Amino acid sequence: MSRKALSFLIITVALVLLLPVNAVEISFNGRSYTYSPGSTIEIEYVHSVERSEVVEIITANGTGFYVVEMRWKDFGAGLPEDVQNLTDGFYVKRTRDYLGRSFTYWFIPINHANVTVNGSPVLVDSDGGKKVVVNFQIKRVPLVMRLIGRW
Repeated sequence: MSRKALSFLIITVALVLLLPVNAVEISFNGRSYTYSPGSTIEIEYVHSVERSEVVEIITANGTGFYVVEMRWKDFGAGLPEDVQNLTDGFYVKRTRDYLGRSFTYWFIPINHANVTVNGSPVLVDSDGGKKVVVNFQIKRVPLVMRLIGRW
């Protein structure tokens, strides 16, 4: 391969890697992780008032985030009352509620929050028992950033 052809190939690959694409960004405690649209996010925590387990399943695409399922074990303090079924001791509600292109969760130590994306852990037990603010957003990032998964 000639030098000219090799230079052209390197420049082309670099330009492709810099193309802006949609990505799901999850950030907390100064760390940031990126995922492809189409990702499934599971947020599991202990409700701070009812002290029962809650699981929220959220999908993400280029238009934003959607809650697709919620599971909980108790009623009150902002938990849904419109149960669709009961599965493995959880009340279940399936929905498609639009959350927008960004949203934030604040977890305190008693929440023992866990966040997974496509089954892989991102946040485990609220990051060591401290208050943690987790930001979720759809962002335009260079393709290379989405490929490597973090900033």
